[in-house]
Amino acid sequence: MDKHHNQSASIQARLISLLASLPFSVLTAVFIWMGINKELMYWGGFLSSSYLLTCIMLFAVLALVLPKLFPSILGRIWRGIVSVERWWGW
Repeated sequence: MDKHHNQSASIQARLISLLASLPFSVLTAVFIWMGINKELMYWGGFLSSSYLLTCIMLFAVLALVLPKLFPSILGRIWRGIVSVERWWGW
């Protein structure tokens, strides 16, 4: 019985972690998608919204599979976004 309780608590913790990380995941995916499209705009290209939805789904899977590591993954992505934006001179 205790093992079943720990398993359901783990599932509940993962779902809460997923819901808590969802706003940050969506914002990160939108910034990545907009940044890439901003640069592609100069060359006449454009990424469709399916790439945005794929990125959001990827972040959701990462948050569900790696709930304790996901915040550090997002932190590294944000540091990468900031360094790329500085490199591009924006």
